[in-house]
Amino acid sequence: MAVAAVIAAGSFSVIASYLFDRGLADRNAKAPNIMVWYKTYMAQTRRQTGRIGTPFWLHSVSTGIFILTGVVYTIVRFMMPRFF
Repeated sequence: MAVAAVIAAGSFSVIASYLFDRGLADRNAKAPNIMVWYKTYMAQTRRQTGRIGTPFWLHSVSTGIFILTGVVYTIVRFMMPRFF
């Protein structure tokens, strides 16, 4: 879980710095809408290269692994002992 969390955080920082460097996101926003950042990043990288950037895929996969691992751990650790 720790490795997936580090990869997710690192790839998100790459996405955020990409958007900030190009002026596509406001660095001083009080409560930024992260979904808008993802959509903007996907649209921008697709427009430039014809495909979605690798940091987005790294972030998506590692976040999914983190969530799935947490769910499986919770089920095995807390739910399964009640039934066996």
